Amino acid sequence: MNKIFRRLSRAEWEIMNICWHKEKASARDVFEESLKKKERSYHTVKNMLDRLVGKHYLEREKFGPIWLYSPTVLRAKIIARELESFVSTVLDNTFTPLFSFLAGKQELTDQEIEELEKLIREKRKGVEHEP
Repeated sequence: MNKIFRRLSRAEWEIMNICWHKEKASARDVFEESLKKKERSYHTVKNMLDRLVGKHYLEREKFGPIWLYSPTVLRAKIIARELESFVSTVLDNTFTPLFSFLAGKQELTDQEIEELEKLIREKRKGVEHEP
């Protein structure tokens, strides 16, 4: 990421998750999808989309009379940045509390357990894992 991406608010995360899922969408599409989680006005969603363009998370292009919005950055990259910040700031660069919480509080599928085991094996071998 060459650009500096400012932190996302909770509402912006909701809008970005819709945009990442849809890949390209009009403000109306994003608005209608957002109503499944929270009641908000179309104007509010449009303002958030424009703010996310200003923060470089989205780009927009004109398609006839409407604007289409699409993400400029991969969701995995932003999640990785947020997790790194959380681990550094809150957990003082230790991962054990995070894994302990996830293993103790969450129901993990066999596939998720296999993926975690794979990550541990790769880490022991010195293989770098891309998010």
